[in-house]
Amino acid sequence: MAVMSVMTLTAAAQNWFAGGSVGAWRNDSDKITTITIAPEVGYNLSEQWAIGTVLGWSYIHRSSVDGNLVDFDPYARYTFYKKGIVSLFVDGGVDLGFGKASYDGEDSDTAVKYGIGFKPGIALALNDRCSIVAHAGFLGYRGTNDAAKDLLDNHYDGWGFDFSGYNLSFGFYYSF
Repeated sequence: MAVMSVMTLTAAAQNWFAGGSVGAWRNDSDKITTITIAPEVGYNLSEQWAIGTVLGWSYIHRSSVDGNLVDFDPYARYTFYKKGIVSLFVDGGVDLGFGKASYDGEDSDTAVKYGIGFKPGIALALNDRCSIVAHAGFLGYRGTNDAAKDLLDNHYDGWGFDFSGYNLSFGFYYSF
């Protein structure tokens, strides 16, 4: 019984993955600095389906506004193409972010960003355990409350599709 229990736990652990992405951006002309740390954890339900979440932190500085946001972004991933080391997928999920903005030292109300949509991506398997992952684009709806509007660019509010550099991220995954 003990051996079977260990074998079951070991087999189940192979379906988990962890990773994430980090980013930093400085736009001198608009005086915008952004730093993001976004760890991620997920579980492969099958060859095509996975569920996961990103729990991240962002620091944003825009002219006289500073802010810190904590993101919680659960998703379901569907892998629709896999050939050799290349996998193409789409993540469907919800984006939630909460934090504070500071205007010349004065704190705002709670800043909130939210969204629902799809993010296409590509994964390159380096070996059986490690992958490099990129997301490129967004299709869906995003919005903010008034306290978050000054922190985020105007491109954040609204609906549609956007395949610009604002929606490009690279990360690394390790499968257990």
